[in-house]
Parts: sequence; C-alpha cells; structure tokens
Amino acid sequence: MSKIKKHSVTIVGSGFVGMILAIKIAKKGINVTLIDKSNKKNLSNIKDSRTTAISQGSARILDEIGLWSKISKKCQPIKNIIVTEGISNDKIHFNSGDLKEGALGYIVDNKYLKKIFFEEINKSPTIFFRGNIIIQNIIHQNEEVKLITNKGSVVSSVIIGADGRYSKTRFLANIKYYFHNYNQIAYVFNITHSKSHGSLALERFFPSGPLALLPMKSQKNNKSSVVWTIKNLDRKHLHKFEKNFKIEFLERYNHYFGKIENFSKPKTYDLNVFSCHEPFKNRVVLIGDANQAIHPIAGQGLNLGIRDSNILADSIIEAYNLGMDIGSEIVLRKYSRKRNIDKRLLFQATHQLNAIFSNQNYFLKNARKLGLRIFNKSNFLKKQSMIFAMGLRNFEI
Repeated sequence: MSKIKKHSVTIVGSGFVGMILAIKIAKKGINVTLIDKSNKKNLSNIKDSRTTAISQGSARILDEIGLWSKISKKCQPIKNIIVTEGISNDKIHFNSGDLKEGALGYIVDNKYLKKIFFEEINKSPTIFFRGNIIIQNIIHQNEEVKLITNKGSVVSSVIIGADGRYSKTRFLANIKYYFHNYNQIAYVFNITHSKSHGSLALERFFPSGPLALLPMKSQKNNKSSVVWTIKNLDRKHLHKFEKNFKIEFLERYNHYFGKIENFSKPKTYDLNVFSCHEPFKNRVVLIGDANQAIHPIAGQGLNLGIRDSNILADSIIEAYNLGMDIGSEIVLRKYSRKRNIDKRLLFQATHQLNAIFSNQNYFLKNARKLGLRIFNKSNFLKKQSMIFAMGLRNFEI
C-alpha cells in the first residue's frame, strides 16, 4: 500500500454503510481507499441468508446514488405493520396508505445487497479496494493522517471508521462512548408458512423480549424473516430453551400466518448498545455501528447508519468542492452536529420501548393496554410515528 493523492479518503470496513459512503463520494471524483480485514471473495459470499430492513428514507438515499432501481427489484415492500402486546387483541395498526409516501419499508436479502454494492465498487475508477488488511495504528501528521496496517501504510486526509460495533478504528482513535448491556439474545432465522404474509410485518412484545416477523419476497409471499429477542439465560436454562426452541416460538407465533412449513437454522447475537459522545477526533470519524449501535426492536440500525453515510458524504463533498480540507475539524463537526438529534432520539426511543414492554408491573401492564388502544385510534400519532420510522423526518441543525 502506498501514499494516496491529496483529498483522498480511507474507509475502514466494507459493510453496507461503508460501501454506500464510498460510492457516493467516489461519484464526485474523490479518491477512496476501501479496506477490510476480509477479502472480496468472502465479503461477497452469496450464502448469507440474513435479511435487511430498508426504510423509505434510506430507499431515497440509495436512489440518489443510482442503486435503488436495481435493489427494489429484489425487495419485499412492507405495506402494513401490526404491533401487539403478546398475542392479545390490543394492537396498533400502521397502514402505508394513510401517508401516501410509498411503502413503510422494504425487506431485502443481504446476498442481493452485497452483489449490487460490490458490482458498483468494482466498476468505480476512484474506489480502490484492499482486502486482508489488519489495521494496527493511526498516526496524525499535520494535514494528513497515516493508517499503519499489516501490509504497509496509507496516508489520507481523513479516516472513516465503518468497521462495526467492535470497531478497531474507534479503539485506535481513542473515541469515548457510552455502553449498556441488555442481557438479551437475539435469534435470527427465516420461516416458511402456509398463508401469505400479505406484505405485513408483525411485532409482538413479550416480557422476555420482542418477536418480529418481517415479510420476505417469494413466489407465494409465504416466507418471513424472524428476529426474536429473549433474556440471556444461564447455560442450564439456555440449553433447555434451545431444546424446546420450536415449541417456545410456536406459542408466541400463534399461527399468525398459518402452519410453519420450514425453519432455517437460527443465528444468535448478544444485544448491547452504545453511542459515541463525539464521533470524530483528529481526522478520524465514525459512521454506522462504529458510531452507535441500537436495540433491533424497530429494525432501524442500518437505516441510522445509512443516514450517517449520507450526511458525512454531503459534508465531505461540499468541502471538497470549496477547496477546503475534507478532514478538518470544521467539516467533521458539521457532520456530528447534523446527526446528533436523529441519533439520540432513535437511541432513546428503542431503549425506552424495550424497557417499557419488559416491565411486568401490574399498573404498567394495564397502562400499556390502554395506551395501545388510544394510540391506535389517533391518526395523528400514527402518522407522526410512521414518518419518524420511515426516516422522513429531517433532524439536521
């Protein structure tokens, strides 16, 4: 690896958020070095069975960089969302037709997203991908910053950490953050059911954690992606739970879309959240899960990261066009300021939702039931919630 041209950007991490940022700024002629600890072959692995929720706001950002027309062909639109407490009849029903802004969101297989993003990365003349790279140190040099790796060094105007919640970039830059462990586990898997999902997403809240069913695109519309959160049990109780996994799930699923015909193998994730106090320091800036990680209760993690990418790209492109130093504090602080309210609101909203529905206090349980009924009758509250969840509210300052 060698020294790159002035005004260059180094992005650490080639997940969706990092690639979106790379594609957007590269289209403006800015040189981007995109590095990852894995190689391109492994990163573009089409065996990935997971899905991603894309909000209406994120779809519009992807459309701006010319990718949504390709992605949308493989997406399952979400036209309705039903939220309940357990399997009770008390619910909130969100209908996309009430807003007339398009679908509430979209579900797409990760393998298709990877394919489309890597195709765009490969054909860009200003994006240079480097795989099997382990970052080791960051050295600040006046108006540049040097990234030391296992394969040499790269010098650029700014380093962008897009390397996930366990970001080594964040560690090397010594960027401080708040951390909270939910003591919960998320099981993620896919199911095939006998009835059509009808473009409906279901979110059920239980004392042990929420259960979300997200509609997937299929010929018969009979596949859903499941995100099921439970309390982090000790080994003895976890073994007993996993032995009865399907029985436990079916009790909560309650045949909503008919009989289950197939389960995929579940993947598990420990749930914790964190948020950086300030997402930049000395020409290093963080986006996506490297900047903040939230509870998956509303499926908003990637969308928050996409908005990070979009705003940081705008800040860099504006500075570049004006001949400014794209890694200067004034440029990075502008990004931080514009993202602050959105980030904090979504962090608190998901955190409080999880806390409220996990609490089994008798009076709070009754208050929740009443609250669901009142909320469901208020078109104003539902519309405002949909605008927020769809990423259509502008929180920039």
